Amino acid sequence: MASSYPNGFNNGLVVREVPVLTAPMGNVFWVASTGSDNNPGTFLRPFLTLDYAVGRCTANNGDIIYVKEGYTQTMTAADDVDIDVAGVSVIGLGRGAKRPTFTYTVAAGEFVIGAANVRIENLKFVPGVTAVTHAVDVEATFKGWEIINCEFSSAVNTGTDEFNAAITVGTTATDGRIHGCFFNSEAAGAIYAISLATPGNVWITNNVIMGAYSTACIGTITGAGVNCHMYDNVIINGLPGGLNAVACFTQSAAGTWAVGRNMFAADVATAILFFTNYTSTINLGNVYTDDTSMAATAVDQTATIVKMADG
Repeated sequence: MASSYPNGFNNGLVVREVPVLTAPMGNVFWVASTGSDNNPGTFLRPFLTLDYAVGRCTANNGDIIYVKEGYTQTMTAADDVDIDVAGVSVIGLGRGAKRPTFTYTVAAGEFVIGAANVRIENLKFVPGVTAVTHAVDVEATFKGWEIINCEFSSAVNTGTDEFNAAITVGTTATDGRIHGCFFNSEAAGAIYAISLATPGNVWITNNVIMGAYSTACIGTITGAGVNCHMYDNVIINGLPGGLNAVACFTQSAAGTWAVGRNMFAADVATAILFFTNYTSTINLGNVYTDDTSMAATAVDQTATIVKMADG
């Protein structure tokens, strides 16, 4: 039986020579492929399924679910995983192939963020059929979400399997962050890596996006983005050896974005064609290239497309 110390330690705690620097404020549950949903969800007796663990959480309590390395789940229906308890964090353990992996075997499979202030981290999402609607769906109106250090790649059948959009964000699901993620549609024909519906205060930072996206790597599909930010990303519409003649970032209406220190690549003639509806966006300095021959043609085009929000 695990020991419990609800009052903490005045001088800190060291376990197996490793200092425990912080302690969660709420409940902690564990999930593993070797677990059972009849277990109590502890480290030694983890749950089997992530969705069951979510159901054991308390809203706005700071609860954390740790998903052990090597965990796998087949996504076979809508809402297969629904993080629908506010304030829950889902953190995957492991690196590389050992990260918790969710493989989609039907187009309708879904991993849903269905509550406010939800964080998911270090999870891998793999398409196993063509035209999966989305890997992660942030449902409309839920605010304060975070998708951190996740991967959307490694199609089961390279060249045919893809997510139509790896991440979709519903209308007014504002105050969100996509940080440190990797997107690769390989040779398949995805539509977007990130699809946003009327985003507000959304931050897209430090991601790598590459693949044959038919509309754009990132797009707002309804309404204009309001006070959104895009910094320090590598965004390639195409694959090594062949870029697409399609924009990297497109908006259904001009929005107020700040966009800076990004590297964009696509087979377009001028810097402004990397975007659509770019007016009202502040360009803080980006690098652009349409070259695949190592000719070093990437240049900073900041001055050519700067547009301040006040005109």
